[in-house]
Amino acid sequence: QVLEPFKVLNVDRLVTFAAAMVKSSSSMHRLSLALSLGSFGKCTAGAVSLKTEIVLAHHAEDLSWVSQYIAKDNVKVSIYSKGEKLPVVEGASAMPLPNVGRESHSFLHHIVQNFDELADWTVFSQATAPSWGYLVGNSNNGHLNDKMSFDDYLQPFPSGHDSMFVMTAASRFPEAAQATRLGIVKQGLPEESSHICPEVGADGWTDWWFSPNHPHLRSGNMLEFYHK
Repeated sequence: QVLEPFKVLNVDRLVTFAAAMVKSSSSMHRLSLALSLGSFGKCTAGAVSLKTEIVLAHHAEDLSWVSQYIAKDNVKVSIYSKGEKLPVVEGASAMPLPNVGRESHSFLHHIVQNFDELADWTVFSQATAPSWGYLVGNSNNGHLNDKMSFDDYLQPFPSGHDSMFVMTAASRFPEAAQATRLGIVKQGLPEESSHICPEVGADGWTDWWFSPNHPHLRSGNMLEFYHK
């Protein structure tokens, strides 16, 4: 079965994507998210010096990895924290938010509050240090697909595109079945690529699976998880 991209996205990613696209229809902004990590840009691809902003959704993650990006030219780092203590990261701005809505709430908050002053290129990510892979229940997941690096998302308008998005997960409602891109659970697959979807189609995804112990389902059902 071939997955239909925006019909099977995890609900929080879909809400984030849809809301931003509605806002962008008149101003030509574009947004894409890849399982909590993605980037979009304003239509200023011809600008001489493009400004990039990294927006992090933080709770209690170690942010020591951020310093390497603060040191880059034309890169700004903004941290939205829902933890008990506001982090202090030299060279970055940190703002507290109520602990509701998970990372999607943080991303949308940034878009709405800064809509007229968005950077030329904005990268959205959870605050865990970016790394390959996703394992259920592991809070250290870096969420990167194989053959992708965090720096790939920092390159404004790659090949002239106004967004950078690599789809890595899909959900089917109401049964909460999920499918996972093979490149995020296994490395070295020769057919894996940085395309939005696997070039081999459905063969690039796991079968639909369901686990009652998945964090999304422990509180009742997947929708309740994302509403908290």
